[in-house]
Amino acid sequence: MLKVVFYLNKNNNLCGFQITGHSGYGEYGSDIVCAAVSALTINTVNSIKCFSSDIFNLEYEDEGGLMILTMDKESRDYPSAETLLLLQSLELGLKNIQKDYNNNISISYKEV
Repeated sequence: MLKVVFYLNKNNNLCGFQITGHSGYGEYGSDIVCAAVSALTINTVNSIKCFSSDIFNLEYEDEGGLMILTMDKESRDYPSAETLLLLQSLELGLKNIQKDYNNNISISYKEV
């Protein structure tokens, strides 16, 4: 199962995420749930980099199964409007995937 944890700052705003595991929906290379989640998360990271001035750290494994985006302290406490919108868009997309594939993806929240 893919496990998504969205990070929330002291103002209860999204400020990062961690995604671990594999959906188990299909075999490697043909798993549409993993492909959809990967596309959304990679696009979110690239968009934050291109469209905001927020500073973030990214950890990932080339083989998949792990992606962590954390903001530096200033960006975490006061994310730009662009970053906040992009993270909310990611949240919306992942929740929509979860509606159809609830056995393959879980979403939770953690205050940081």
